[in-house]
Amino acid sequence: MLVQLASTNSVPDSPASDLFAATETALEIRAFETKLLELFKGGGLSGTVHTCIGQEFCAAALHPHLRPGSDAFFATHRGHGHYLAHGGPPDRLLAEMMGRQGALCLGRGGTQNLLYKRFFSAGIQGGSAPIAVGYAWAMRCQGGRRIAVAQIGDGTLGEGTLYEAFTFAAWLRAPVLFLLEANGWAQSTDVRRTTPGNILQRAAGFGLEVDWKKDENPSALYEHLGRVVEKVRGGTPFLQVVETRRLMAHSKGDDNRSAELVAQLWQDDPLTQIVAREESAKSAQRAAETAADHVVEEVSNRPLLAETDNDVLPGASAVLPAAYFHSDAGPAKEYGRVAEELNRAFHDMMAEHPEVVLIGEDLLDPYGGAFKVSRGLSTKFPQQVLSTPIAEAGIVGVSNGMALAGLRPVAEIMFADFATLIADQLINFAAKFYYMYGGQVRCPLTVRIVSGAGRGYGPTHSQSLERLFCGIPGLRVLALSQRHDPARLLTHAVLHDDGPKVFVENKLLYALRPLVEPPVDLAIVPDTNAPGFSALQYRPRGNRNADVTVVTYGGMTGVTEAAMKQLLAEEETSFDYFVLTQLWPLDIAPILQSVRRTRRLVVVEENVPEYSVGSTVIAAVAQRCSEGFASRAVGVQPVPIPAVRHLEEKMLPSAASVVEALTALLRERGQR
Repeated sequence: MLVQLASTNSVPDSPASDLFAATETALEIRAFETKLLELFKGGGLSGTVHTCIGQEFCAAALHPHLRPGSDAFFATHRGHGHYLAHGGPPDRLLAEMMGRQGALCLGRGGTQNLLYKRFFSAGIQGGSAPIAVGYAWAMRCQGGRRIAVAQIGDGTLGEGTLYEAFTFAAWLRAPVLFLLEANGWAQSTDVRRTTPGNILQRAAGFGLEVDWKKDENPSALYEHLGRVVEKVRGGTPFLQVVETRRLMAHSKGDDNRSAELVAQLWQDDPLTQIVAREESAKSAQRAAETAADHVVEEVSNRPLLAETDNDVLPGASAVLPAAYFHSDAGPAKEYGRVAEELNRAFHDMMAEHPEVVLIGEDLLDPYGGAFKVSRGLSTKFPQQVLSTPIAEAGIVGVSNGMALAGLRPVAEIMFADFATLIADQLINFAAKFYYMYGGQVRCPLTVRIVSGAGRGYGPTHSQSLERLFCGIPGLRVLALSQRHDPARLLTHAVLHDDGPKVFVENKLLYALRPLVEPPVDLAIVPDTNAPGFSALQYRPRGNRNADVTVVTYGGMTGVTEAAMKQLLAEEETSFDYFVLTQLWPLDIAPILQSVRRTRRLVVVEENVPEYSVGSTVIAAVAQRCSEGFASRAVGVQPVPIPAVRHLEEKMLPSAASVVEALTALLRERGQR
C-alpha cells in the first residue's frame, strides 16, 4: 500500500544542519568516485568501475539513520556511495580496487564485492534481496531493533528473485527496507521500454508498504527516510523508491545516452545546484577533493598485495573420521530407517542448538515433509521450522542471509530436479562469500536435495543433479548412502562445518536401514587421520590383494554390492571398495593408491557416466597414475528418466550391468 508517513520526533536535527551534513557526505562520495574514473582512465585501475555520481543523496540521506555494525546493508555493484556513507574507510576501498595493502577483501572482491562490518555488496542483480530478508529475520530472532537494507536499481525489477524476496519479506514480517534507486536506466536501456505496469503497485501487491520520493529536496528526503527506517525497525517491510539520476556512464565510459539528455541531468542535479548557490558547499567540495587526492596518493604508495592462502572453505570445527560411521568392532548399533534417523538428528540438534533452522516447502505437521523427515519438528520447535512458499531461489537466498547472520539453516529442496532454481544463490553467493570477502565471514548453510530415480516419478522428479555443484570452488557436496550413519553425518555437516554444502539424499534410501555389517568379505579401513568427510574405504580381510577397485556413492551402494556379492560367489573376485562421502572437493589419494595396486577401476553412479562424478574419479586417477589401468563407468542412459516403471528400470544401473562391467574389465586385463 502507498503510505503517507507523518513527521515524528525521531529526526532531531534541523533541516539546515541535515542538509549540510548530507551535502558533505554527498560531496565526499562524488570527489572519491571522480578520482576512481580518473585512475581508471590513466590505467591505475583495471576491470570495471560503476559510480553513483548523481545519486549520492540516496546514500547521504539514509545512512545517518542506520547503525553501522548493527544494521546490515546489502549493496549492488553501484555501492561505493553507500559504503562511504556507512562509514567505510575510503583508503581500504581504494586499496581493494588497486590491489594494495590494507585492502578490504585482500583484493578478491574488487569494486563490486565489498565487506565492511555489516555492509555487503555483490554484483549479481537481485540476488542479494532474499539474503537481506534472511539476515533481517535472523537479527529479529536474535533481538534488538536492527534492520537490513537491500539496495536495488531499476534494472533489478526484471529479476524473479526480487519478487521471491518481496514474498518472504511480507510473509516473515522481516525488518527489511528495499531501497530502489530509480535512475531511469538499466545499463544502456531506458527502463520505460522494459518495465510495464506500476512499480509501487507491484510491491504493494506482495503486502509491502511502499513510497516514492524524489531526491531533489535532500533535506526532506533525509527526514522522510528517518521515518521509514523507524517504521521498518518496528517490523514493517518497506519498499522505498528514490527517483534520482545517473550522471556518468553505467561502467567506465560506455554511455550511449544523448549529450542533451546528460546535460539536462546535470542541470537538474541537486548537488550541483547546492554547490552553485552555497559558499559553504563550495568549501566542502574543495575539502572533499583534497581529501580524495590525499587518499589516492597515500594508497598508490602502498606495497602491492602479497599472495595469500587460497582456502575457499573454512575448516570443520571437529573431525569425524570415516571409520567412526560404522565399525565391525563391538556391538552393532540398532538403526531405524534412514528417514527416521535423519528425523532423530533434527530433533536432537534443534533441542540443543536454537540456531538450527529448517526451511523448505510443506514441512509443517501433520504432513511433515514430502518424505517425512521433518515429522514432529514444527510441533516441537515452531520457531525453528519455516514452511515456505514454493520459491526455491528465495528459500536458499533467505537461508544464505540467516547463515551470514550466525544461524545454521538447513534448506530442504523437495526434489533435486528443482536445484536448478537455486544455482545462482549457491554458485554466485554462498560459494563465494568466504573467499571473496577475504575469509571474514562464514556461511554455515546446508542444502538438502532429494535425488535419484526408481519411484516412477518421471523426467522432472527423478534426476541426480548433484554433479552441477561439483567443481564449484567454495562449495562442498556430500552424499548420504546406506553405508553411512545418517544422523551422525547430517549432524556433523550442520553443526561442525562452517561452509556451504549440498547434502544429497537418494529418495530410495529413506525406507531402508543403514547397513552395519561390512559388504561381502570386506573390512572397513580405519583412518583416524582422515578429513571430516572422507570416503568409506573397505579392503579384503586378511590383507589379501584386491582384483579391482570399485567406487560408488549415494543410492547405488545396494546395486553395487549385489554385483560384488555375485562375483565373489561365482569368480572369487575380491575388491577394494569405496563409498564416497564427499563428492566435491574430491580426495582422490586413497582411490589412487588402490588403483595402483589393482590396475582396474569401476565407478557406479546414477548419472550419465560421460559427464559425472564417476568420470571425474577416472580422470583424476588417470592424471596421477603413470602405471596405466583399465576402467569402466556404469551409469544411467543419456535420456530423461521415463515415468513408466519397466521403462525406467531399463535406464538405470542394475546389478547385472555392474557385473557386466566388472567381468569385462577383469577379462580384458586377465583376472589374477
